[in-house]
Amino acid sequence: MSGSQRLSNVIFKAEDLPVIHESYYWKNPLLRSSRWLEKAIINEHTSERILARAEREIFVGFYAVRKLLETFQLSTKTKALKYEISFFSAFNDANPDYFNRDKLQKHYDWKQQKLQTLDIEFICNQVIHSYIFILVLSDAGTIEGCYLSSDTMRKKKLFFIPTTTISDIFRKVGNDYPTDQHLTRNLKTGQWIDVDSK
Repeated sequence: MSGSQRLSNVIFKAEDLPVIHESYYWKNPLLRSSRWLEKAIINEHTSERILARAEREIFVGFYAVRKLLETFQLSTKTKALKYEISFFSAFNDANPDYFNRDKLQKHYDWKQQKLQTLDIEFICNQVIHSYIFILVLSDAGTIEGCYLSSDTMRKKKLFFIPTTTISDIFRKVGNDYPTDQHLTRNLKTGQWIDVDSK
């Protein structure tokens, strides 16, 4: 067969799709995103452009993190990362919808900020499936973090993820290259399980 092949009639099954083999191309952009988010300044001349990029960096970054969590390209220590995140409980009659989801004080009890320990996968899913996503800026124009809640959580809680936490996740995942792995096969599912990668 020639070097170029027509694939228009080929149908790929999910299990046939390529997985991440060289993680550098997923991890290195996370380090760049971390640095950019920490330094970004938003002013009246750059607001729309920088805000759009900030959203893109965060969404694409957390997609990459979740994708890497599903591989053997991260240590078990990184996969088990947990963060203490602040949240606000929703009022009993809260119903954030497409047209009012930016009215945060209407839906959530702003007077009681609480803390919850969340694992890295849960945080990824809150971002990727966010129904509410609002960037928070400081007086100086830096990005302090974001308010967010997924479609399944929007009537329960609103989370605040600081930029420091986002950057820490991106850096730890972006710098994690395991050199030693211990895998075992799950006897029920037949799939390999990462027992201890370092």
